[in-house]
Amino acid sequence: MKKKAIFRNLALAITSLAMATSAYCGTYVYISNIDDADISAYELIAGSSPHLNSVGRFPAGKFVMPMATSPDGKNLYASVRSKPFSLYMYQIDQGTGQLKWTGAIPLADSMVNVSIDKTGKWLLATSFGGHNNSVNQIQANGYINPVPAEAFPSGGKNPHSIVFDQSNKFVYVPQLGTDEIKIHTFNASQPKPLSETASSVALQKQQGPRHIVISADNKFAYVITEMTGEVIVFSRDIKSGGLTQLQATSSLPSDSKLVPGRPRPPTGSPEATAFDDSNMIFSAEIKLTPNGKFLYTSERTKGTLSGFEVDPQTGKVKYLFTVPTEEMPRGFNIDPSGQFLVASGQKSDKVSLYSINQSTGELNLIERVPGGKGANWVTIIKTK
Repeated sequence: MKKKAIFRNLALAITSLAMATSAYCGTYVYISNIDDADISAYELIAGSSPHLNSVGRFPAGKFVMPMATSPDGKNLYASVRSKPFSLYMYQIDQGTGQLKWTGAIPLADSMVNVSIDKTGKWLLATSFGGHNNSVNQIQANGYINPVPAEAFPSGGKNPHSIVFDQSNKFVYVPQLGTDEIKIHTFNASQPKPLSETASSVALQKQQGPRHIVISADNKFAYVITEMTGEVIVFSRDIKSGGLTQLQATSSLPSDSKLVPGRPRPPTGSPEATAFDDSNMIFSAEIKLTPNGKFLYTSERTKGTLSGFEVDPQTGKVKYLFTVPTEEMPRGFNIDPSGQFLVASGQKSDKVSLYSINQSTGELNLIERVPGGKGANWVTIIKTK
């Protein structure tokens, strides 16, 4: 009887521990909504019946777009691209995924991308229209110093993303307007960590490099070009951060009738009114699975996602497929387990959840759930 009691108590203790752990550990999806001026939050439930469970909508500023989370998953930051340009700060409830607004700081410009370094001490931002970069220090409580530690011109035109390598020693800033990638050095221990001077890697004219991702082993970089819809593969020099182009391949199916895009006129201008981009390539996002086996891109004109197989030795990619998704998929992301992809559409009021076939990379639509208006940026974290 004593043994039975011991085993029963042990089982109860294990169950209680599992329940406690599950209460403070979850996978959460955040999507910023331009038109609704808020952020949608979902819990990503895995298991035998995967689904997205809404955990709330949280107010933000009009035209809220890019987001970034702290390395510990406790804070979320969102750039508001309407005046007054600002950065909204939130604490993430580790058990529910809900957001608690903790304040906002001014930003010098309309920041198209924000990124946090791997120490969690610095937030970097870049402006598409203002052609500049900024650096703000993050305090221990997650609040960001409103006075930038640095602010300087990007050195190119229309930067569109600002991304760290895996060593935290280099920062890559694709310049869509000048068809180049700026490479900055970074030292998190310095009061001005980001070098103002940068080396540059040129792409072909009118490709429009937009977003960039770095492989987990730090050996390769992948860029999606907005106007030609190409995946550009680079090898990385680990010591210098330099890039050498290895491959350029289309992300579009062979029967695509889309033609290369061109820079869009300023919103509200007479040229913008007459601008017809209904048959132009309009690529947006690029992501790697955590294990580096597969790569995915989005194209907004036709509303599609494309998948690629990645050769881990050479870094080169092989086109696999293109599938329809939400209308104008500006943003999508892959969960930390690499099993799921979540896609939103800027002209859709739904959010799609896909499973990723771990052998083939195939995307299988699981469900579409209600989303916000003007959905664009997708961020996924796993709390600890």
